[in-house]
Amino acid sequence: MTPERLIVNPLLEIRLKGTQAQMGAQYGEILAAEGGYEPLLDFYPRMAESLLLSGVPRRLRNGPLRRVAGQLMHWAVNSMSKGRLPQFTERAHAIARAANLSPEMVRHMLVMDVFQNSIGVLGRVGALRQVQGDAGYSGRPLVHALGACTSAVTFGPLSADGELMHARNFDFPGVGVWDKSPTIVYCSPEHGIPYGYIGARGADVPGITAFNAEGLTVTFHTRFHRDVDFTATGVIDLGHEIVSNSRTIEDAINIVSRHKVASTWGIMVTSAKERNAAVIETTAKKMRVTWAKNGRHGQTNHYLHSDMVPGEIATSNGWTSYTVDRLRLLEKFFAEAEQRGGATLTDMQNLLGADFEVDAPGVPRMLGSLIGYVMSVQSVVFKLQSGIVSLSLGEAPTGWGPYYNHEINWSGDALKLVDPAKQKLSAVTAHYASGEALAAYRHFQRAFLTDFQCGPLEQVREHVAQASAYASEDSSLKFVEGALALEAREADVAYRHLVQAAQRETSPYRKAQALLWAARAAAASGRGSEAASLRKEVFVLSHHNIAHFKQAAAKDANQLITKRNYSDMVLSLSMLDAA
Repeated sequence: MTPERLIVNPLLEIRLKGTQAQMGAQYGEILAAEGGYEPLLDFYPRMAESLLLSGVPRRLRNGPLRRVAGQLMHWAVNSMSKGRLPQFTERAHAIARAANLSPEMVRHMLVMDVFQNSIGVLGRVGALRQVQGDAGYSGRPLVHALGACTSAVTFGPLSADGELMHARNFDFPGVGVWDKSPTIVYCSPEHGIPYGYIGARGADVPGITAFNAEGLTVTFHTRFHRDVDFTATGVIDLGHEIVSNSRTIEDAINIVSRHKVASTWGIMVTSAKERNAAVIETTAKKMRVTWAKNGRHGQTNHYLHSDMVPGEIATSNGWTSYTVDRLRLLEKFFAEAEQRGGATLTDMQNLLGADFEVDAPGVPRMLGSLIGYVMSVQSVVFKLQSGIVSLSLGEAPTGWGPYYNHEINWSGDALKLVDPAKQKLSAVTAHYASGEALAAYRHFQRAFLTDFQCGPLEQVREHVAQASAYASEDSSLKFVEGALALEAREADVAYRHLVQAAQRETSPYRKAQALLWAARAAAASGRGSEAASLRKEVFVLSHHNIAHFKQAAAKDANQLITKRNYSDMVLSLSMLDAA
C-alpha cells in the first residue's frame, strides 16, 4: 500500500561536472526543463518578511510594518551578496541565466544568514535576552525564533554494525515547498573533491546537508549570538568550501578557521573513514570545536562549547527549552541504544520522527520540543561506509518517513527521475501519519502555515479546532486553543481550554506553562481565587527551565490591576511558546 504522505513529484537525481559556473548552467538548464521550482520563487521573498514579523502582534504584521521588514531584508540580503566568494557567485548567476530566474531570487537564498544576523543585532542592542548574564525574560520577544534542525551521530559501540551513521533533520518554514520536491545533486568539480548535497528544486545549497567522495558529511544548524557580520562568508559558500575541499575533519576545521564567517552556526562534520565526528561552532569573531565521545555526538541549536556561550542569545524562554530538551532527548536515545547493543538504521530514522518530548516519553503531540515536527522539510540518514543515503520521501514532517535508501553513484546520467511510488520504502509508524490522525495533523499544519503567513486569527483558530476535534487528548492543541482564545479576547473559552491543557500535561515544563496561562485567563475572566490557586501549582514544579514561569506567576500575583486584554499576545506554533 502506498503511504498517504508519499510525495508525488519525482526525486531528481542530478549530476553536474566542470567549473562552478558550468555546473550552475547545467543545473539551471535541468530546472528549466523539469519545472517544479516555481513555488520556491514565491516562497523565499515572503518568508524573509514573515521571519522578521514573527514576534509582532497579529494586527501589526501586515501593512506598513511588513513593507519595512521587506526593505530591511532587501538591504541585508544585498549586503550579504557582496561578500560571496566569486566562484559561487558565478555559479548562482549561471543558474539564474539558464533557468531564466531573476538575480533577486538568487540573493534570497542567503536569507537564513540574514535572519540569524538580525537576531544577533537585536541582541547586541539589548532587545533580546542573552543566555549568560541576564536575570530573566521581561516583556515579549521582538522576534520568535523558528525551530531549527537536529543531528545525531552514532558509530562504534553506539552503532549496531559499527558503521558511522549521521541522522539529520532540516527544519525550515518551507513546508509544502522543500519537502515536496527533493533533489540529490552530485557535483564533480574541475578542481576539488567530488561532492553531493540534498536540496529542493530551485535551491542550489551545497553544504547545508552534504557529503563527499572522501566519506565526509556536513550539516549546518542554527545558533543565535550577538557577534555577526553582514559582509563575511555566508552559509552556502562556507558549506560549499568545506564539502568540496575536505578529506578529513581536521581539513574542515582548518577551512572554517581561514574564513571570516558571517553568521552563527553549529556545523556537524563526520568522517566514515575516520569513524569520528565534530561540531564546529562559529560566530563572526570566534570558532570552537567539540568532538564526539564514546561513539556518539548530537546537536540541536544552542552552543555546546562553553567559550561560545558569552553573547549567546535566546529569543525567548521557550527557545531555551526547545533546543536543550531536544538535546536531552538525543542523549536519552544514545543511552538506550548503547544498552541494546547499538542503533540500527531504522532506529536513526525513527529518531528523526520522534513526536514526543523527553519529559513525556511515548506521548505523541503535535507541538512542543519535538525532533520530528511541523517544519521538518528534509530528513536523511547518511551511512557512507555502506554507500547509502537514506532519504525521506514523505511530506512534512519528513522525519516520519517513508525512507528510500539511495545508493551513492558518482557516475551516470545527468538527470534521473526517481518515482517514489516504485521504490522500496521503510515503514511509517508515527502516530499522526495516517488515517484520521493524519487528517487532523494536516489541519494543524494549515493553521501553522496560515499563522506564519500572517493570516487572519479566525482561520488559524478554525484549523486548530478541527485538529483538536480528532486529537482531543493532545494537550499541546488544548494550549493553542486557549492561547488563541485569549488573543480573541474570549477569556472564558481560553480558561476552559488552558485548564484542560494543564490537567493533561505530564511534563513539568509544559504543565507550568499551561498553569501560568490558565491563571491569566482565570484572572481576565474574573476568577480571582482560581487564578491564585493555579499560580500556587506552578511554584511546586521542578524543571531546568521553569524559573521564568515562577517569576511571571509571582509578578502577576502582585499586580494591582488585573490584566484583562491579551489581544496582542504572540503565540509560536513551531515551538509552542507564548508571550
